[in-house]
Amino acid sequence: MGYTMDQISLYYREACRHENERQAAAIVAANLGFNGGKAAGEAVKKLVKD
Repeated sequence: MGYTMDQISLYYREACRHENERQAAAIVAANLGFNGGKAAGEAVKKLVKD
């Protein structure tokens, strides 16, 4: 069974969106880590929240 071009395009766009979100989250995490403070503590709590 093959995939249509629309299906491939949709999958590719979704994969790119996911990667962009991952990179953005890494940038935010790095900035919070360097800046520290209350915002960094709150971000860590959100990440380790059960």
